[in-house]
Amino acid sequence: MTYQQTTYRPRYRRRHRRRRNSHYGVLAVLILLIVIAVPVTVRIVKGISGVILGSDRGQVVYQMENSKAFASSGVVDLGGAAPFRDETDVALVPLSRLCDQFGMTIEWDQVSRTATVKYKKDTARVQADSQTLRFNDQTLTMNAKVRVVNGETYVPARDFCEAFSWQVDELSAEQGGLLIITKSKKALSEKNLQAAASDAIATLGPSRQQLLDGSVVMRVQSDKVLANGASAQMSGEGKRTGEAVVEVDGMPYIPLRAGITALGGTAAFDGQKEWNVSYNGVAATVSADGKAKIDGKRVKGDGIAAYQDEETGVFRVSAPLFAALIGRTYTKLDDGSGMLAFTKMSLDGFDSQKAYLSGMQEQLTAALSGNIPEADAYIALTFDDGPTGAMGAYAKGLTASLLDGLKERGAHATFFMCGYRIKDFNSHMARYLAEGHELGNHTMDHPAVKLTGLDADGVYDQVSSTSDLIASFTSHKPTVMRPVGGGVNGTVKEQMRGLGLPIVNWSLDTEDWRVRDAESVKNAIVSKVKDGDIVLMHDIYPTTVQGVLAAIDELQSRTDKTYAFVTVSELAAIKGISLEAGVVYNDLSDATAQSIADGTYSPTEFS
Repeated sequence: MTYQQTTYRPRYRRRHRRRRNSHYGVLAVLILLIVIAVPVTVRIVKGISGVILGSDRGQVVYQMENSKAFASSGVVDLGGAAPFRDETDVALVPLSRLCDQFGMTIEWDQVSRTATVKYKKDTARVQADSQTLRFNDQTLTMNAKVRVVNGETYVPARDFCEAFSWQVDELSAEQGGLLIITKSKKALSEKNLQAAASDAIATLGPSRQQLLDGSVVMRVQSDKVLANGASAQMSGEGKRTGEAVVEVDGMPYIPLRAGITALGGTAAFDGQKEWNVSYNGVAATVSADGKAKIDGKRVKGDGIAAYQDEETGVFRVSAPLFAALIGRTYTKLDDGSGMLAFTKMSLDGFDSQKAYLSGMQEQLTAALSGNIPEADAYIALTFDDGPTGAMGAYAKGLTASLLDGLKERGAHATFFMCGYRIKDFNSHMARYLAEGHELGNHTMDHPAVKLTGLDADGVYDQVSSTSDLIASFTSHKPTVMRPVGGGVNGTVKEQMRGLGLPIVNWSLDTEDWRVRDAESVKNAIVSKVKDGDIVLMHDIYPTTVQGVLAAIDELQSRTDKTYAFVTVSELAAIKGISLEAGVVYNDLSDATAQSIADGTYSPTEFS
């Protein structure tokens, strides 16, 4: 406010003094209003930000399978107790962590396995393995059972929190896989919900689905690649040998042509000095000395390099250069496993996401990096129900003797093992992978009702427990599984998808289990086997071992046609087939490869 200086007559001095005093009064009132208004405004702003970000003990944002959460104070460490969704897609959260965040008290009765939670005047009681929620004097039924996992009690988030009249918002995996719990009776607006989600993802990182979308995962010494969660083969020029990632002086190098081709791009040498690369609509060039240009602009940064392997002739580029060529950020996940990730966003600080990608190590086997001979027919020999120990003349063990015979003949096979037999016969377990064979899962107990007679939990337990047992002896989980009797239904396929296991049945049954005759086993193979067949046998009969080795000898001695005996995954790679979890394969012939390629694949399924 601007005041104009004026001269007043004496008789107006008193009035002017009054006016001046009134100005002071107005200013005093304004100051008082400001003093009062500032805290009110702060409280209003804090209230608004609390809705968006969660004031202390007012809001928490969980992300499925992430051991950290997000609140206004920042990251909340859940102590390894990550929330998850059960088989019916209900979100469960760790109860003690929820209580910590919202200022609730919790008491646990070990005898009755009951948790009692108190908040102000409200009391809630839940019991392990029960869907009942006792809230004050009400008895409510929740959509899922309370679970105890690794000593932590998990409750269905929505049912439990809504009993307290709190708001629960869920976002899909594509939107971040978030669960937003707000201690408020008023629902979040769409704007505030998106703001909370954006802040949480920036802090917690992408959901698993977001992480897989556009991600490429590789491993040193593996010639397979995972792109968008699906497996692809980095094949050599002749498709009989793979081109694996190698490490030189601590830096991973990727075979340029095989790596780009496996991802759906192209890479070709111009015959003089440059490789021309095209991926996802972007053109690039790479020279022999590692200098590269993308859309005409020079690629700069640490670790940009390339070299040509003098022994194999394979041209390789460093992981940072490969990341630039496919428009991704490079992260070396674990120095011990050799896992590499190329993702849309940096994984710095996102430990849960790194751990998730590192866990894909089992899917990155060395499918074709062994010496597989060129042949007219490629056959997958498979053995069920073993392993088997000493038996009759096989004092060192029947399965161990079979391994000796396969090694002498340069033959690979896939062994679908039963957990209960591994517990008794395991002295040879280290030989499978070392000698080029493949680990297969054939359930823990070989249930008489087949897997089709079990519920989802029963199927899961039979298979997952066997994979864990095999890994305890070999340091690797199985890469394929075979259901008992080949029995498959929707439940079996769903559980195998979750466990990441393709379902492998067979196209040629030797019926060794019925005839128990070595000559019959040999003739069944020799007279019927063809390219792409998966042969069913059991390494629990001496006649099977004798018969299959005799069949290999006869087929390898033929002059009119050559045969190679490979694992299931090797056969799939040779045929250009990416085995998918939960999908049934009876054979891996050229015809099957073509039907998969043109989208008409529909395998026969046994019940």
